Amino acid sequence: MLDGTSLSSSGAFADTSTHWFDTLTARGGYLIAPNFLFYVQGGAAWTNTGVTFFNGAGVQVGSFSNNRTGWTVGTGAEWMFAPHWSVFAEYNFMGFGTRSEAFTACGAANCGVLSARANLQDVLVGLNYKF
Repeated sequence: MLDGTSLSSSGAFADTSTHWFDTLTARGGYLIAPNFLFYVQGGAAWTNTGVTFFNGAGVQVGSFSNNRTGWTVGTGAEWMFAPHWSVFAEYNFMGFGTRSEAFTACGAANCGVLSARANLQDVLVGLNYKF
């Protein structure tokens, strides 16, 4: 699943943005009824994120953007309500770890290594037609 997105967040000392994410998962489940499947899934995840850091005066002191590789885990349920047709709902958590960067032009008060953690969560709801 490859998703384009425009997720962004602003804080006192950093602005973040996520441009896209992608997952490759395997899933296993249990049929609760002949037409209702509960499943868990996990696998690899990729994303492109950018972070801009600011000092206490609101002046930009550094930024970075990169592609990250991480992991994903999730759960969901699928209900077949008619022959060939089903609906599903799914929750996924994606973890990409912490990225640290040292900036040399950051000013006397804020020099050092700045870090950002990238985790994403998404909820999917969909309709399937099975050939």
